[in-house]
Amino acid sequence: MRLNLKPFFIHAALIALYLCSASAPAASFEYLYIEASEGNSSGGHSAIQFGDEIYHFQHHDSGLIRLLRQDKQEFHFLYRFLQNRRIHLSKIEVSEDTFNRLNEHFKLQFLAQDQQFKQLNDLHKDRVLLRRLLNQQSSGNAILDAEFYSVLRLNGAGLFYAGQELSGQKNDRYPRKLNDVRSQSSGIIEMLRKKIGQNYGQNYLAHRREQITSEIKTLKPSRWPATSSILLKDNFTPAINSFADRYEDYLTGLVAIKVLMEDRPLSPDAYFLTHEPVTPEEKTTLDRLRDQMSLNLLRSVDSARPDWGYAVLVNMARFVAVDLSLQLGQWVFIDDFAMDSEWVGADQFARFPEQMQTQIDDALANLVHTRKALLNLGGLTEANYSKLEMSANRYFELLKVKEHKAVRFIGEKALPTKSVNLPEDWLVPGLSRQQLMTALSELENYENQLFHELEERYRYNLLTRNCVTELFRTIDLALLQENESDESPLKQAELITQESIQRLGGNISAPYNFIPFVSFKSVQERYKVTASAVLNSYRGRQLENLYKKNNGLMTVLRESNIFTSTVYAYNPEDAFFVFFTDDNFIFRPIFGLFNTAAGIGQSVFGFFSWPFDAGKNLKSGATGVLMSLPELLFVNMRKGSYKYLSYKQFVNDEKSKY
Repeated sequence: MRLNLKPFFIHAALIALYLCSASAPAASFEYLYIEASEGNSSGGHSAIQFGDEIYHFQHHDSGLIRLLRQDKQEFHFLYRFLQNRRIHLSKIEVSEDTFNRLNEHFKLQFLAQDQQFKQLNDLHKDRVLLRRLLNQQSSGNAILDAEFYSVLRLNGAGLFYAGQELSGQKNDRYPRKLNDVRSQSSGIIEMLRKKIGQNYGQNYLAHRREQITSEIKTLKPSRWPATSSILLKDNFTPAINSFADRYEDYLTGLVAIKVLMEDRPLSPDAYFLTHEPVTPEEKTTLDRLRDQMSLNLLRSVDSARPDWGYAVLVNMARFVAVDLSLQLGQWVFIDDFAMDSEWVGADQFARFPEQMQTQIDDALANLVHTRKALLNLGGLTEANYSKLEMSANRYFELLKVKEHKAVRFIGEKALPTKSVNLPEDWLVPGLSRQQLMTALSELENYENQLFHELEERYRYNLLTRNCVTELFRTIDLALLQENESDESPLKQAELITQESIQRLGGNISAPYNFIPFVSFKSVQERYKVTASAVLNSYRGRQLENLYKKNNGLMTVLRESNIFTSTVYAYNPEDAFFVFFTDDNFIFRPIFGLFNTAAGIGQSVFGFFSWPFDAGKNLKSGATGVLMSLPELLFVNMRKGSYKYLSYKQFVNDEKSKY
């Protein structure tokens, strides 16, 4: 009798395939422990990584702790390169369902908290505006209010107006003689105005101005409801349109119309000429882009979106820059640096000439690459033009270093803001004193209740609610089924423990793991950790390369202190110290004595220099002592930082190392 073994082998193969697929890891995430150092999270830090996104908690100025989300490379560049801190990584194996549940929960909580803090900001802006309107009615004129001018701004208006040029007294005070560029700029705006008249009618702008004026006069404050609980079950706040935002949008729309009706040229500080020639190929591409921008401007002028005015101001400014580039044959760009960009003096850059030259070289390479890439795409869209604009802003700003000028080191934005104060003769809503007082009372009640609820959830505490405890609490909540959220706290804790053991391999109690290093050990011991790695800091990598070439005693001694080191130049933003102790465990207490003495010396010097440096040296010296004392007990905290390292260098090092 002949047996048919084919079905048997088929079933056996299917079973083997099932067993292999069941045992194969479906997904994994990473737990990160960042070593202690001077600066933010000085006692160490923790984060969780899902793919290319990293979530971590940080203490906010409001006294609350916030969940942040960062790109993986940016996070590692910040901590490992700029802050010079090692990162200990634990790879945790989980099912695909567990990975998705954790990832989605962290994402949802980030979005919810982002909306919560946005609403706090909206409430603050509304309160400032309502108080301003109320004071104006009480005194008959505006009371000087620094907060009002810093909180309420007209974005994009600074591209065409400066300071109080929007006020009625200065409406028509144009320079009698415009230079060629500004004259051309004014002519381009005039051409746009005529096109708008041809498409929508000669009186279109005047009619739209009257419409917006009427809407401002009838504008009503937002209704902030009285409710027993503001935060919804998913932690999102109710969507409420801000009174201040609507008011700013209306005024910005009026500014856009004003620019068009007056053929207003670009403000002198809104653009810069590069003297970089436009190639024939780029000219062809810019011609097509200019035509597309013209059509988009015609549509955006008639848009119903609330922020259409800001969009029109930005697009008009860019349209002018593109047209000027074609007319002059040289690239012209809008200044896209934020108003609060970080300025760095020439004396600071003089300390790090090699690093700054690397920054300039990187910026130039990025600009050249962007120009070539945009041409290869076969067309220059407005989105791609924004990337080119940012690249040009960074490169030509950094070039000022060679002229020994202060530069804006950080602050390029995809959309230029260039905001200005509200004009002195601003249009105001027709609200009675009683309406304003009622609205302010409702707002303050809502704001107090919202902040109270946020405090209950996010109030920072060094021991009970910090960057580590909130990570594990968020993990626990992600593992809790939605239908189990109404169970008693004791039952919830039991269910969380069961889920954590089943899905992660073990459970970690947040209250007992508030120290970053301790939490890292707990993860190693209790979760399904399949791989671990120590990602070296910038100085650590440089020392590795140096010791490969020459591992002699003289090299070790030379790199042990800030005076003779070839891989670290003292950064004045670091508290003063003498010896590195992160890579020298045996001599750490001895080196710590010298570092403590250095901190005390800087403190003494800071006491006498207080009237001249506003206590900067005194504060730095005290920080130095605080960072050095643990070294006496073999504990390292201070690493030294590198503020001006190249991001491109970091990316290249990552590719070659891992």
